[in-house]
Amino acid sequence: MGRPVCPRCERPASTCLCATLPAPLAHGTELLILQHPAEAGHAKNTAALLTLGLQSARLLRGECFDPALAVAGTALLYPGTSGAAAAPAGLRRLILLDGSWRQSRRLLAANPWLALLPRLALPSGLPGRYALRRAHRPGQLSTLEAGLHALALLEGGAERFAPLWAAFDRFVQAGLARRGGLRG
Repeated sequence: MGRPVCPRCERPASTCLCATLPAPLAHGTELLILQHPAEAGHAKNTAALLTLGLQSARLLRGECFDPALAVAGTALLYPGTSGAAAAPAGLRRLILLDGSWRQSRRLLAANPWLALLPRLALPSGLPGRYALRRAHRPGQLSTLEAGLHALALLEGGAERFAPLWAAFDRFVQAGLARRGGLRG
């Protein structure tokens, strides 16, 4: 028998995120997070924070996904070869891949329909706040950071996401404190 797990945030009860989360925030662009199964159990995974903190965010786990998810107005948030890309016209759904960079490349290979979608790339140089995992290259952000930066880019009004950024900061600080690396 394992340790108790929160049914909402799927974290061990001792590290439940629910008390730190704001009421789900409204936004116009749906976020669809396709999560590699190997990422699901990681304590440092930010996809749960993102989906629980936003009204129109949904998470699906797996390796192969239904191409019907690519409805009209869907784009993929993923780096391109030429830096930041402008948002496609009529964008209503943004797909994010959740996993390590290796896992995200595997998701792309297993779902060739993703490569056919218009891509949105975030501007280079966005600061990362995720001190629990080390970025191997500049601009490598957590799923939560990428999702919130994308929504701010697409919809403006970045300040309305401040409650979710604050919950993320508390999550990071709690993680650092648990491993003895609390930063001031």
